[in-house]
Amino acid sequence: MDARFEDFVGMVYSLNKEIQRIKSEKMAEFGLRGTDTMVIYYLAENPDGETRADLARLTRLDRAAITRIVGKLKADGLVTEASGDNSVNYRRRVRLTEGGRRAAREMEEVIQSVVDEASADVGEGERARMYGTLEKILDALERV
Repeated sequence: MDARFEDFVGMVYSLNKEIQRIKSEKMAEFGLRGTDTMVIYYLAENPDGETRADLARLTRLDRAAITRIVGKLKADGLVTEASGDNSVNYRRRVRLTEGGRRAAREMEEVIQSVVDEASADVGEGERARMYGTLEKILDALERV
C-alpha cells in the first residue's frame, strides 16, 4: 500500500488535533470553548454580523452546532441576534456585543501569538507554497 495515504492522513489528523488542543486551552482562558473561536473570529471580521447559515458555511460546522454555539455565546452576553422580524433563526444576523468585541480583540492577540510561534521557522515562500498545495489538495478531495 502507498505510504502517502498514511503520511498525509496522519499529518492532517495530527495538525487538526493540535489546533483543537490549542484552541481549547487558549479559549478556556476566556471562558470559551474551542468551537466558539471561529464563530467569534468571523463575527469580528464582519461588524454587520453573519447569519447562522453563513456561520455554518464559513466554519464548516453543521447548523445544529452553530445553533448551540450561538445560544451559548448569547447566554454569555458575547453576541446578539436580530429580533423583531419573522425570519427563520438561521437567517437572522448574529453580531458581537461590546463584550464580544472585547473578547475578540483579546483572542486576536492570543491567535497572533500562536501563529507567530507556530510559523517562526517557516519562511514566507514556504508558507505560500504550503497553502497553495493544501488548497489544490482540498479542491481535489472535494471533487472526489
